[in-house]
Order: sequence, then C-alpha cells, then structure tokens
Amino acid sequence: MVPRAVLVRGMSRAFSLEEEALFEKTGGAVLRRLQKTRNPADLLAVLRSAHKEFDRAYAAAPAAARASVACRAGCGTCCHVPVGVQAHEVLLAAEYIQARFSPADLDGVIARAAAHRAEFAGRTMRERAALKTPCVLLRDESCSIYEARPEACRSHHSNNLAGCRSNLDSGIDFTDVLIPEIRGRMFAVMLSIDQAVAEAGFDGRAYDFGSALHEALTDSLCAVRWTQRLPAFPDDCHEVGAPDEGEDAGVIRAEGFFQ
Repeated sequence: MVPRAVLVRGMSRAFSLEEEALFEKTGGAVLRRLQKTRNPADLLAVLRSAHKEFDRAYAAAPAAARASVACRAGCGTCCHVPVGVQAHEVLLAAEYIQARFSPADLDGVIARAAAHRAEFAGRTMRERAALKTPCVLLRDESCSIYEARPEACRSHHSNNLAGCRSNLDSGIDFTDVLIPEIRGRMFAVMLSIDQAVAEAGFDGRAYDFGSALHEALTDSLCAVRWTQRLPAFPDDCHEVGAPDEGEDAGVIRAEGFFQ
C-alpha cells in the first residue's frame, strides 16, 4: 500500500482533469469549513459530513463502471489487508463504536485491537500485509462500522471477487481488480479531505488503523490532542514500523493546494 502522502504529491500526474477538479473543489470546501469552525467539539462533524462526498462521487461515476462493481456484504477479502489512515478517521470510528456498541462488544473490540497492536508493532507495511490479519471490526465477513469506515475502505471497489481472493492468498496482485473510472474519483475525494485536514494544521501522520483505534478507545485524550493540532497517537501506532524510514515517512503536509 502506497502512503497517502506520496499519492497526494503525485496527484497531478495521476488524476484526470475531472478528478483534479473534484480534488480541488472538495478539498477547498472542507478546508473552509474547518477554518470557520470555532468549537473544537464540532470539528469531527465537519469531516463526518465530508465523507458523504464519497457517495456523491460514486453516484457520478459512469453507469457501466458502477455496474461492474462486484463488492458485496459478506466478502471481507479486502478486510484482511492493513489499512493506513489519518487520525481523524480513527477518531470518527471510535466515536461511532462508543455510541453504538454494547459494553460487551466494546470490550471485545478493545481486546482484539490490543492484540492487533502488539502483533503489528515494529513491523514494516510489507510484513504487516504478509500476516493477512483480519480487521478488528470485521464480523461475519462484513464491516461492523460500515457507516464510519475509513476512507481507504470507502475508496476500494473491485470488479472480480475471485481475483481479490487469489491476490490475498498469493500475497501478490496478479489479478487487476480495479475500476479506474471509480478509483480515480474515490482517491480524489480521499486525498482532498486528508490534504484539507493538513492545510488546516491538524495531524497529518499516517497511522495503522487497528493500532490507533486501540489507543483511541482507551485514551480519551487522543481526541483532545487532535483538536489542539498535536499528534493524536504515539509512535507505535504509525503505519510504517521500519526504524530506517524516519519519523516523517508518510506525513501529509500543508502545501497550499487550496489557497
């Protein structure tokens, strides 16, 4: 999985003119809303609302592309791939879980996330992917927080479920399952939101979803640090665990895209 910071910096070479316009429009709107929000308690609501742009972008994709989507509830194949996220995605997921899960289910998620965190600590992205560890929120091969799922999950669509399973089993993407007409739009929205968050001065570091989720569910100060524009999660929650990649690996920075 390529860090989002790299994708953002290369977006002018990867996006079509339509997708680049979507990137600029979405990101500019999100940045303006974040800058106008004075109450820290309302900041996550801005980003929760921004996630609706994924649905709008999908609905505007060509009908033939949408008809080719093979993803279905109960597949869960892509939920065995490590997910890199930004801090706000983790906080939105934690907020959803705390509001909707029973105490017993919450305890179960925390326990699974703790085990995930211990297993992933210090490993590179390649090593983590080789583990094929299921997401701590996968239940009966379906996402238990679908409405609050991370942006990378919202962005992924496949045209070949058998190909997805074959790729997971082999550890190599032999089969091309991507749908360019949808993927470009989804990535434009995802990267625009992440870049707008960075432009507004919030944490732009890349985190491993399961590890950071454990921290968010066990330390309420994570959200406080994020609203204060500080790093929300400790170093062992980073998406990249290799010591030679440095602290700045995968960081999305304010680069004036929407100024």
